[in-house]
Amino acid sequence: MSFEIINTVDKLTLSDQIEQEKISLNLLRQTNCKLEESIDILEDQLASIEDEDNEWKTRYLIQKEMNDYYKRAFFFCDQQIPKAKALQRTINRAVRRGSKLSSYMDLDEDSVQELEDYRTYIIKLCRELESRIDQEGKAYYWATEIRKRALIELNYTYIPAPVSKYPVEKKEDESDKLVRKTQNRTFNSKYGLGSKTSGVKKLPPMHF
Repeated sequence: MSFEIINTVDKLTLSDQIEQEKISLNLLRQTNCKLEESIDILEDQLASIEDEDNEWKTRYLIQKEMNDYYKRAFFFCDQQIPKAKALQRTINRAVRRGSKLSSYMDLDEDSVQELEDYRTYIIKLCRELESRIDQEGKAYYWATEIRKRALIELNYTYIPAPVSKYPVEKKEDESDKLVRKTQNRTFNSKYGLGSKTSGVKKLPPMHF
């Protein structure tokens, strides 16, 4: 009779442990679903960041090309203005000596002033473009940093499923240990579950 009670208790214990395993399995499945949803969201963010990254890169390259063009124009003006001023001084000296050289040349102080104004305009435009390029560069690197953080988060979140049979074997080993552990336990009507040795000592005497 006592062996039947022990077997019944062992079965109940195993059934409780099986229920706990089922609950843990359901929790793991729910966690896995949430992780999959998080991965999908992060992948969508990564795709949008890559598109934005390409857009910022294109804008940055265009602004850089425009800046290089205006720098070349500024360099040209910076070289031509001193030459025009020197020529203007030569013409003025010739005019003071009574030469008619200025009548055959279409160059006066207004032309030099126009070059000066153009040079000032180019300098101002270059500064504005440099400021815009600096802002575009900061935005580009900002988008790159967000992309890096998204990649890092994806790498930490994504855990591939194991392909080997080791987890299954490990689970079987744990179940074997559980069976052995339950086999070494017995039931006491007064004190409940305990070891077989202590249980035998405290069981009521059997009369044949």
